[in-house]
Amino acid sequence: MPNIWTHILFCEELIDSLETPQEFSGVKKYLNLGAQGPDPFFYHNFWPWKSKHSVNEVGQVLHHNHCGPFLLDLIESARQKSVHTRAYVTGFVTHHVLDRNTHPYIHYLAGYEKNNHQVLEVNIDTVMMERFRNIKTWKNPVNQQIDIGKNLDKDTVHVLDENIQKYFPQTHQSVPSTYIQEAYRDMKLALRILFDPYGWKNKLLGSLVSPFSHQPLHDQKDYLNDQHGEWRHSATNEASTKSFLDLYEEAKDEGYQILQAVFTYWEKPTSQSKHELEYLLQNISYDTGKPLEQCAVNQYAEPIV
Repeated sequence: MPNIWTHILFCEELIDSLETPQEFSGVKKYLNLGAQGPDPFFYHNFWPWKSKHSVNEVGQVLHHNHCGPFLLDLIESARQKSVHTRAYVTGFVTHHVLDRNTHPYIHYLAGYEKNNHQVLEVNIDTVMMERFRNIKTWKNPVNQQIDIGKNLDKDTVHVLDENIQKYFPQTHQSVPSTYIQEAYRDMKLALRILFDPYGWKNKLLGSLVSPFSHQPLHDQKDYLNDQHGEWRHSATNEASTKSFLDLYEEAKDEGYQILQAVFTYWEKPTSQSKHELEYLLQNISYDTGKPLEQCAVNQYAEPIV
């Protein structure tokens, strides 16, 4: 998955390209937080000495199982809820769309060793934000972009929790009742700790923080494949010369259609508008970009990090 800044950028560009509900203008941070999709669950109990448990598993199952039906029900559940919830769910949908289009690229060029996946994502963040927003990621605390206050909106928590419970009852049984709020707070805290504008945390703590902390890039690696070198799909081994930006633009085209269908369904919830939304979403893995029925597995890689 691209990292936090790239997901924010992608969601922002999609929202700007659409005739979105006027009320969304006041809930940008809910869009940004929603654009992190299931990732906040990976931050729960992030301290190295804390034991990991099923809250992290929530992030895993959301990426790999029931992807389309879960999103469809999430959208349905949010339809008559607060604007905060609808903004959050809108962002969540954009996370899925960007992941399913770019994840095979990330997996192939990062490989599966240690934290290389995060290293590549963080570096792509830095290149993308400097190129398109003139933002130096290591000088801008990204936790502020998703900070909507101490607690999430109750509607948002309820909508997310009821659908996690519906689709993943076994995982849900073993999480604490406050797992969504805890994951949100832990993500904010982790991002605040990882913010290192002067680089001293990276020097002192090394690999504990460096794979996850935005820093200036001093190498000349082509992280976005601007030169259109050949890479292969991480699950199918299919060859491609597309750049990350090519995949990003394809995701934007797809996301534009999907979000239009979401807003149409919220405004006019007919069987036809729901069918159109279901057709566009399909049931595609965040991780491989392939329909879940194919049972594709990531296995190919040629790491550049």
